[in-house]
Amino acid sequence: MHANFENLQAGTVVIADYQSGGTGRHNRSWIAPKGKNLSFNILLPTDNLQAKFYAPVTQVAAITLAQILRKNGINATVKWPNDILVEKKKICGIISELLGVGRKAISLGIGLNVNTPAEDLLGIDRPVTSMFIESSVEWNRDELLAEFLTDFAKNFERLVRDGLSPFIEEWSRMGNFVGVKARLVEGSLSLEGVIESVQIDGSLLFKTADGLKNIWSGDLLL
Repeated sequence: MHANFENLQAGTVVIADYQSGGTGRHNRSWIAPKGKNLSFNILLPTDNLQAKFYAPVTQVAAITLAQILRKNGINATVKWPNDILVEKKKICGIISELLGVGRKAISLGIGLNVNTPAEDLLGIDRPVTSMFIESSVEWNRDELLAEFLTDFAKNFERLVRDGLSPFIEEWSRMGNFVGVKARLVEGSLSLEGVIESVQIDGSLLFKTADGLKNIWSGDLLL
């Protein structure tokens, strides 16, 4: 998508049937075996979106997808800022990047473990799961993608119109580990503390020994 950005219209969706070189935050690899998962990018317009909500687009996407998983009987939660977990095991990664100089757009990338069996996840150095592992059901990837695109289009319009505040209540209903002790890492920074809340601007309110801190980015280790 990045290479062809100038030739693509806003709203374009690019789907990969498998991934061998996908990356997430800090260039961590994201591998998707052929024909089993959902790996896709959406090109989002920034015309009417306030710049302060560029990054929280990933949070809205995470909330949207977690709602779909929960509706299908999978107890998904959103870990700040945008990881989707099931019982503290990662099931989905989301990343975004601002593209362009004159004409700008957001490339939103999503990798959801759908029909991956447990044996395909052996050797990964962190707890991970899939919809199949959690439900023993094989899911129709096309239907899941269509449902997400429909729901996310509505939520993106809502973000443009109303900002992030309408989504905070739903975030709170998903648990989001409020009150849980955690470690926050960003580069050389490492903070120990307690998760207080997610603010209406998308930042994390984190209680440390030195007091409350507003955190805008980082890896939250539970």
